[in-house]
Amino acid sequence: MESDEQNDLNYLSKFMVGLHRDQERLRDIQAKYDNLTLLGQMLSAGTDITSMRTDFSALAGILLGQLASELHNKAILNLKSTARIAIDILIRNLFERTADIGFLATDSDIRSYTQACEEDPTSIRSDDPRKIALQTRFREYVNKYSVYHDIILLAPDGAILARLDDTHTVTHSKDPLISASLSTAEAYVETFRPTDLLPGEDSPLIYSYRVMSKDVSRPIGVLCLCFRFQDECQRIFRSLVTESDWTVVTILDTDGRIIASSDIYQFPVGAKILQVKDDECRVTRFAGREYLATTQQTQGYQGYMGPGWQGHSLAPLNHAFEMAIAHEIAQVPTSILTGVLETASLFSSDLRAIPLRAASIQRELNRAVWNGSVWISQDSRALNTSFAKVLLREIGNTGIHTLDVFSQSTTNLYKTVISSVLYNCSLQAALAIDIMDRNLYERANDCRWWAFTRVFREVLEGPDDVMDTQKLGLILRDINRLYTVYHNLLVFDHSAKVIAISNQAYSSMLGKTLRADWVMSTQDLNDRQGYCVSAFEPSDLYAGCPSYIYAAAIPGLINDKKVVGGVAIVFDSAPQLRAMLLDALPRNRDGSLVEGAFAVFAERNGRIVASSDETIAPGTTLPVGREFFDLSAGNGHTNIVEFNGKYYGVGSQMSSGYREYKGETDDYRNDIVALVLVPLSKQLHQSDAHGTVQHQAHRDPAPYRPTGDDTIEVANFYVGSGWYGIPLEYEMEAIDDKHITGIPEAPDWIHGCILYHNHVVPIVDLSTFLPSNSGRASDPQIVVVRVPGQQVYFGFIVDDLGDTREISLSALEAMPNSVAGSTALIESIVKPQGEDQNQQLLMLLSVRHLLERLSLLENVVQGSAL
Repeated sequence: MESDEQNDLNYLSKFMVGLHRDQERLRDIQAKYDNLTLLGQMLSAGTDITSMRTDFSALAGILLGQLASELHNKAILNLKSTARIAIDILIRNLFERTADIGFLATDSDIRSYTQACEEDPTSIRSDDPRKIALQTRFREYVNKYSVYHDIILLAPDGAILARLDDTHTVTHSKDPLISASLSTAEAYVETFRPTDLLPGEDSPLIYSYRVMSKDVSRPIGVLCLCFRFQDECQRIFRSLVTESDWTVVTILDTDGRIIASSDIYQFPVGAKILQVKDDECRVTRFAGREYLATTQQTQGYQGYMGPGWQGHSLAPLNHAFEMAIAHEIAQVPTSILTGVLETASLFSSDLRAIPLRAASIQRELNRAVWNGSVWISQDSRALNTSFAKVLLREIGNTGIHTLDVFSQSTTNLYKTVISSVLYNCSLQAALAIDIMDRNLYERANDCRWWAFTRVFREVLEGPDDVMDTQKLGLILRDINRLYTVYHNLLVFDHSAKVIAISNQAYSSMLGKTLRADWVMSTQDLNDRQGYCVSAFEPSDLYAGCPSYIYAAAIPGLINDKKVVGGVAIVFDSAPQLRAMLLDALPRNRDGSLVEGAFAVFAERNGRIVASSDETIAPGTTLPVGREFFDLSAGNGHTNIVEFNGKYYGVGSQMSSGYREYKGETDDYRNDIVALVLVPLSKQLHQSDAHGTVQHQAHRDPAPYRPTGDDTIEVANFYVGSGWYGIPLEYEMEAIDDKHITGIPEAPDWIHGCILYHNHVVPIVDLSTFLPSNSGRASDPQIVVVRVPGQQVYFGFIVDDLGDTREISLSALEAMPNSVAGSTALIESIVKPQGEDQNQQLLMLLSVRHLLERLSLLENVVQGSAL
């Protein structure tokens, strides 16, 4: 494993292509800050932006760190998910195999033949009819349970009594699994290593168990089921890794040796690889190349943890972060995405603080430009004013550019977070439907195989009045004890009358005739591979609740073309389907379930079959778009929807079956969609016309062009949406609104006071006097004014700073006393110039009238120069 330095984000960020563009843009702005800071210090015109440069540098580092962290998180999510899904899907499959071997070892045909061989060794001959019949039965089994490629029956001394694949010339085995199977106290023996039973195979996976005598007094043989291990692993890998994906998924044994690989050329079977022990992703090296890798343990299934194997996923470091780019949100409507970006609860306080801090930097730059412009206009001794104005303009533009770049980069960061959720929704939806398809594949196999149970066929083919129905019930109960996914098993005769059940709670069904459509279809089956499935609908066989019932025809023994009855298995759908969905729910990096996430199985028409959320009942519909359901087999869709007053990320995947189940050779079709939904916000975005005023909302109108020689210079600003100015005959400075102290018993239009150059300065809230059709800014500022030649100061709150501009006196129009009154604050209006008569009006305030109002405060503000 590589050192901590290689696992550091600074090192990993070199491989993050999605980060490079943001790095370049921020680097360019940093260079501008460096140059402007130097020039500003040389000019000394209130243009020293050293602190803003420092703030920018720090914020740029935070932003890039957060971007790198989110890209890293998404890459980790991909690797950990694929590794965990691979091992969990495999373990689920192997759990089914542990039940298969235990049940098949009790098969009466296998037991009879094994005992016959014990009594008459000549039965082992290849041309013995009983052996041929047993091989036919083996073939029938593998035709249904196609996960196996061979079945072997051995005598206790290792002699091979019969096997499906008779191309092997081995006649005797010395493998220790024989003695282990004869003596184990467990329900199966699991063997994964080279064996003389399958020469030429490196590590076959075999499930074995003893075959008992008819009186169950002693073991008389060993039955082996040979699992298609590599074939199964490749099926799992293909569902997780596309051809264009650089990810490699492997299965490791307990020693860290590769036993299955999605890319045998990069990671060959048999190679030993370094495991990542701490449930994280780390940089590892293999064959001279660096990889980002993770090792995941199985969660197990119904207590079965498998042979101790692990899922291990890797991606070449130079490609590990390619999939982390936010492709998943490309199809999200702009209005929805905007709403999510405004309201998403996914973003940490650190992420949300970035645009606020960027806005603060721009606000400080704007204030520096405004103060510098005021200083240049008022200081007759200022040198090189033309250069100073160019510098100030460039500082202002840099502030706007800073905010734009941070806004874009932060949006990219937010999009990366959201796309990670959408990717996870898609991945987990694919997992959910894969679990369901694989599970129901087993149900189709079970009913078809059990329909060939010899005792069932013998009893049903005999006279109706001598049927040993009690014997059938005992067999069904034994099966149900092994296969706990069923609520009930039943056998019905040729007239569809129920003659045996496994669940005694349904004893009232005995003797009743079944009339459902699936029963009639079962009786019409003439294919040994055929089976029928009910619609997902309420049934008396499932306490009136909806479920799937799988059924197969039971053929006669004497005439196997004749249907003598049927086997029906009632899937315990409520807990089983919900358990599948719970297993497929998205998880956080620490393994905990994502809060508020839920998953459903639904039919193509949108009707819900099952939900992980118990408040969403089967039979209801999920109010999301048709695009999540109108999918071809194996395809999916991902998007963001509005649901229950929130934004949700949604991934859906249409079922495609498993092996021959729902495949080209299977007539059964039942389009089921898995949907996984993850909340992105706590509420929907609401456009508020009366919300806070953002500093960037104001765009200064085009500057006036003086038409005569008599002009005045005006510093302008915004209060609400109004545009106001004060002549530059007064000394002014804009400062932030921190450290305002409230004044007891002051009028409403006094916001408080501040200490400014050792003067207590009252702060006026102009919005109480001036017309405004918008609310208070979230980040107001203070303009402090000094009356020329006096130590008289006052301040007022502004929502945004404008600029300074030269205005012709001829463009001023005084406010009439009849309109303004003797104490009105608006002294005159600047008439619009040019053809655009609809441009916003600039109104000049009367400092004299403000001072007159403030004279009322002499008894309130003690110590003020006023």
